[in-house]
Amino acid sequence: MKNFSKTLLVISGWITAVLLFATNSDSIAQNKNGAETTVMGHDSIALIGKLEITGLPIHDVWEYTSQSTGKEYALLCASTSGLRVIDLTDKTNPVQVGSISGGGIEAIDVKTWMNFAYIVSESPGVTGKIIDLSDPTAPVQVGTFPAAHNIFIADSGYMYLSSPGLRIFNLADPLNPVEIYNDNSCNGHDITIVENRLYDFSDNCGTRIYDVTDPSSPVLIGTAGDNSTFHHSGWPSEDGNFLFVCDELASSTDNDIMVWDISNLASPFKVDSFSDPDAYVHNLYVIGNYAYVSYYRAGFRVFDVTDPTQIYFYKEYDTDSSLSGPGYGGNFGLYPFNPDGNILASDENNGLLIFTFSGQVLTSYALPATKDSDYNLYPNPFASRVVLEFSLKQPQVVTSNIYDLSGKQLRTLLHKGLGTGYHRINLDTQGLVSGLYVIKLFFGDKEFNRKVIVTQGD
Repeated sequence: MKNFSKTLLVISGWITAVLLFATNSDSIAQNKNGAETTVMGHDSIALIGKLEITGLPIHDVWEYTSQSTGKEYALLCASTSGLRVIDLTDKTNPVQVGSISGGGIEAIDVKTWMNFAYIVSESPGVTGKIIDLSDPTAPVQVGTFPAAHNIFIADSGYMYLSSPGLRIFNLADPLNPVEIYNDNSCNGHDITIVENRLYDFSDNCGTRIYDVTDPSSPVLIGTAGDNSTFHHSGWPSEDGNFLFVCDELASSTDNDIMVWDISNLASPFKVDSFSDPDAYVHNLYVIGNYAYVSYYRAGFRVFDVTDPTQIYFYKEYDTDSSLSGPGYGGNFGLYPFNPDGNILASDENNGLLIFTFSGQVLTSYALPATKDSDYNLYPNPFASRVVLEFSLKQPQVVTSNIYDLSGKQLRTLLHKGLGTGYHRINLDTQGLVSGLYVIKLFFGDKEFNRKVIVTQGD
């Protein structure tokens, strides 16, 4: 697991003047065996199935449901080794049932339409391939289409290709895609379509947002970003008012993940960001209050995005504990859209992993306090003293401890019997070096956590 000792700039988007708490929470801990790290809460990421494929450069993953049988399969891109088809009937025991390779078939990204898979290559100039999956045990190449780096197929039956440029194809005849739009004004990199809105993540051109009600004539309705960051990929919030953008190149200290307010498309502006200097980010999907992120060597990560202006790193599962530090390898792709809630993940060196995630939304509270769970801590950041405010419905013994990010308790700040009502207590934290810590408050059967920044130690 990675060490999250971040600068004030990097982590201020997480915690400035915001309460983070979780009732009956697990300790913040780093898993020394390279599995799950719990940041807050008693919920978890659980690995339920794995198909180990080693010795191949594994890239993206997608899901395919047979039009004739309704059975689910994972499609795993294996670069020059082609495409692997994996039966998901028993997700605790995924089984490879088919594959296709050779004949110039290279796979970095894959999407599906009807009984066909459309794959694109990492190698420039290698044409895209159309694969018939009618018999998943014996995939057959049945067509080609122009080369691209990434691909997206909308539910409306249109295929969108990115890099070079932005190109749109009609799939009315699935074996013979017909190009209906082409724009090479920017290089492009990745594409997301939600309803009739297209998000064109276009490298240093930023993210261009289009209305594609008529796919043959997209209308540019907004642009987020500038040439200071690399807009690699992303996904909008469910209400469409915010856009989460990944910068794979981490070209600035606070831009692994950027959050843009796009409620007014005439003037999008950035409202938050997250960065881990020890890892590269790849792709991101938003479902409900969570963002699911493939974070290369850091593994599969989950962020709470309930408030898009203050996103929180929430959980992670290290898919390859042999890798650490900035670089490629590890978790390349995710597919989080299965109806049963299971999440497919591809690891570059280890194959297919299948996860479940159970989440609990983090909440903010502010005083004046009226119930047991009201709790505040300020200022934040602070140097050597911090004020704790809370209220009690009944007399309680109250304890407050401070921990480092490994979960080690450093000291007890408060242990005292207190009466009903509002309490304001100064806590002495002198002697702590600058960094990120967690202060926990305990009373009765309740536990509350808050991340804090110490800006200087005595």
